[in-house]
Amino acid sequence: MKKLINRKTLSLLILTTLIITSLSTMTPKVFAAGRIYMNPPIIDNPALGPGSTFIVNATAENVENVFTWQVQAEFKPSILHCLNVWTPAGSPFGPPNFPISPPPIIDNTNGIAVYGASMVGAGGYSGSGILMSIQFQVVGRGYSHINYSKPYGMDTFLLDQWGGTLPVTVEDGSFNNWVPPPPAKLYINPPRVVDPTLIAGSTFNVSLNIINASNLNSWNADLLYANIVLMATNVIEGSFMKSAGSTSFSFTIQHDFNSTHGLIQMRCALATGGANGNGELANVTFQVLDLGQSAITITNVDLRDPSGVSLPFTTANGYFNNILIAKLSIEPSEVSGPEYLPGTTFWINVTLDDVENLKTCIFNLTYDSSVIMEINVVVPSVLGETPIKKLIIDDENGFIWVKVTYPNPITTYNPVTITKVEFQVMAMGVSYINLTDTALLDAAGQPITHEVYNGIFIGLIRDVAVISVITDLSIAYQRWLVNVNVTVKNKGNVTETFEVKIYYEGNLGGTGTVTDLPPNEETTITIVWNTTGVPCCHNYTISATAGPVPYEFNLSDNSLTDGKVKIRVMGDANGDGVVDMRDIGIVCNAYGSNPTKPNWNPYLDFNRDNRVDLRDIGIVCNNYLKHC
Repeated sequence: MKKLINRKTLSLLILTTLIITSLSTMTPKVFAAGRIYMNPPIIDNPALGPGSTFIVNATAENVENVFTWQVQAEFKPSILHCLNVWTPAGSPFGPPNFPISPPPIIDNTNGIAVYGASMVGAGGYSGSGILMSIQFQVVGRGYSHINYSKPYGMDTFLLDQWGGTLPVTVEDGSFNNWVPPPPAKLYINPPRVVDPTLIAGSTFNVSLNIINASNLNSWNADLLYANIVLMATNVIEGSFMKSAGSTSFSFTIQHDFNSTHGLIQMRCALATGGANGNGELANVTFQVLDLGQSAITITNVDLRDPSGVSLPFTTANGYFNNILIAKLSIEPSEVSGPEYLPGTTFWINVTLDDVENLKTCIFNLTYDSSVIMEINVVVPSVLGETPIKKLIIDDENGFIWVKVTYPNPITTYNPVTITKVEFQVMAMGVSYINLTDTALLDAAGQPITHEVYNGIFIGLIRDVAVISVITDLSIAYQRWLVNVNVTVKNKGNVTETFEVKIYYEGNLGGTGTVTDLPPNEETTITIVWNTTGVPCCHNYTISATAGPVPYEFNLSDNSLTDGKVKIRVMGDANGDGVVDMRDIGIVCNAYGSNPTKPNWNPYLDFNRDNRVDLRDIGIVCNNYLKHC
């Protein structure tokens, strides 16, 4: 009896084990999460203009038990159009593993591309590979996401054979080919309000203007002013943005923003589109509170295009003064041009403005006598007063000392000429025309406070500028050569030869020479940046500098920073900072590809011979486990 019970018990245990084993084969397994990502993840290349094409691969890595998959890629249709989607030959996510694949759905109106595939019967694939390749054509300039649809599990999913959604991390991509326009300029107009008649209680207006606006959709700007001298009372929108369509405009005035300043905050946006050119953004009314002076400072500026991209700008502040300050000036302040050859002549005036009760004026006018030479000096009557004059002219040392005394004191609130000087050009070059050792005296012999404004003669204009900096790569491996294309312009009036240098984060990357560039012409020079020895795993900002050339005074446009290049460890195909089996697998999956193949990825061609072969796989293996 005992033996029978034991046999029954043993049979029951065996049957139970078989049932449990059978059930376990029917229960879906829980697998560790892999990832799906866009490869390359970031395409940042201004050279990819409208009409260009490129391929992004929706890729799965370390996924398990995939029976069915679908990807819905989303993009910005004003920037990109999808031409085709497919699973490349040789990918484990296509035939023969996944024989069922309906036709792709491409919707360039809404920016959607959908594709998928499934196995038949039982099974599931575990591993890595390209789910689908997406061929894009560039149709505009700007930024576009290249994303997997959200939430994961709805239109983008990986399923096991029981229809369960497999967990993965989702990593999106992006495209950017935006070329920033030349900076716009915001300025106060008129730039100087100097008027002693604007006493307490008076009002005046200034405009916030813009020039060189490019596709401006919205702007924000603040104005600061001295709140013991001025008080802002009203702001109205200018005509510039309204000329491009319907706008929203708002402002706030905080007169007691702090103990010294008032603040005007202004915001404006177009409903759609962008404005281009020059015009008035806003008009501000100020009330004068007291005698004094105040800067009108433009701050916290933000300019955006219709895509929300920040636009470059410069600013020029304003100035108010209702305390009379006399001005002694050279007019015109600049004499320049190619017509001023040796032997030609020109006149300049010494002018006086905003002065009361002036009896005597003294100044020393200096110049470079190797470039220009005085040939005539005239001291005219002013406001009916013929002055007593004393002149000392020293052509050898380049100065004219002048003292004029008027029979009766003069008062003027408008510019008057007190001395005229004719110069002859002696040689090509530059000469400052400066007023030094100046003195204004009233009838009692007391000094009058004044400002001095000097001049300059430029017999030739020398001005070179960097217009654009474009790299042929946004990602490079150590030891790769990166072509940096620098466009420069000769803004002067003489043919120029000059050096162009490129920098990465301020480090010299290479030098080239532009030879005999004619006036007002542009040219593009390619400078090769050898990344051997450049520390990897860093996104380097690229800049370029042209010149300067001798006698160049405008240096603001000699340098330009534009673009970034990420330096990877050689062999780090997925850009995670370490060379490991993931990278070897990625390169192996691209084995045999070349620029004519749909699965071509130039960032897997480590030796840059336009093919992915065993040489490239060997490079990865030689760098195995190297990291940042």
